[in-house]
Amino acid sequence: MTNIRKLTELREKAYELSKTNPSKIAIEFKQSFYEDMQKLKASEEYKDLGVGGRVKREDKLRAEYNKQLFKLIAEQKAEYKKVFDEATKLSKTIQASDHTKPDAVAVKLFEQELDSLKTATMLGTNAARSMEAINAFIGKYDDPYFASVIKQNFGQLSQNVLSIESSMQNRHALSKVLERVESKATSEEQAFAAETLEAFGNGEPTFFLPGLAQHNAISQIIGARNADYLDKTTEWLEKNGQTEQPTE
Repeated sequence: MTNIRKLTELREKAYELSKTNPSKIAIEFKQSFYEDMQKLKASEEYKDLGVGGRVKREDKLRAEYNKQLFKLIAEQKAEYKKVFDEATKLSKTIQASDHTKPDAVAVKLFEQELDSLKTATMLGTNAARSMEAINAFIGKYDDPYFASVIKQNFGQLSQNVLSIESSMQNRHALSKVLERVESKATSEEQAFAAETLEAFGNGEPTFFLPGLAQHNAISQIIGARNADYLDKTTEWLEKNGQTEQPTE
């Protein structure tokens, strides 16, 4: 399996856990709760109770559902954390990986031409022509390995140009050239890894956004105070003495 495919699967799993599953959880939670509540109210035991007893029995059922719900969400969040950690580790490994080095002859010819460019721009007296030479050189090499070497030497090449004419126009032009080099120096895998890190952000997505249907449906059952903790499950479980939490 390629790294891009692996990261794609991890991103799809993260989406399922944080976007798809919350809707399923809300729907199933609501349906199951009201079914059990109807069964409770239809039972002889419930009918034999007074008003106070019935309220206590309903509260007990609601409390049981609260615990089940928060434990389930906690499990989902723990699973998301595992996916996030794996995706982050792989993405950073990809970004830090060296590019495959081309054959020795190609590398040797590249290095010779790069040395010649350094000398030419250092001795040059026309900034525009020096930048043209740099641009032409960059245009010859699309391989990420060569582009990464150019990027490593771009500071010196830029300084050679700016020592001739250190204008804002030249600085701006050089910054655009650097963007081009950085783009070439980034492999397809590295670009996808960067997108993955951006997609995951800090690794703490909101599963139940207040105001949306999922949050509202659950809130009607567990109450607004408990609903405030839907994305703070660990805090709710600790507060309510539920010590058996999913292992992250």
